[in-house]
Amino acid sequence: MIIADKTGLVGTARDASGPGWRSLRLLVKSDGMGFSMTETKVLPGAVLTLQYKNHIEACYCIGGSGTVTELDNGAVHRIVPGVLYAPDAHDRHEVRNDGVDPLHLICVFLPALQGDEVHGPDGSYASA
Repeated sequence: MIIADKTGLVGTARDASGPGWRSLRLLVKSDGMGFSMTETKVLPGAVLTLQYKNHIEACYCIGGSGTVTELDNGAVHRIVPGVLYAPDAHDRHEVRNDGVDPLHLICVFLPALQGDEVHGPDGSYASA
């Protein structure tokens, strides 16, 4: 049984952040589940250009509001609590927080993250 209490993860290597975002890595590769789960917050006003070349992800919104834009075709999707988005084909995308509160997401990555990754210049994480 794996029990992860986020209060014990704050300030550790599993508490990753970069310009406009912060992510607590609740499950990571060393937990042996084959996927990772994060609690991620995109800060108000942030615009993140991402493309997970080495991972697939699914993000479920539990707070805040924003948009996800598919950069290859321009489709814009509204993200609010209760909405999931999953760039399932390694899609280049832009996550924009247009609200006053953090865009609060629960994200799953496959393969699992190590736990301390930050986005590279191309918006991806290195291969696990």
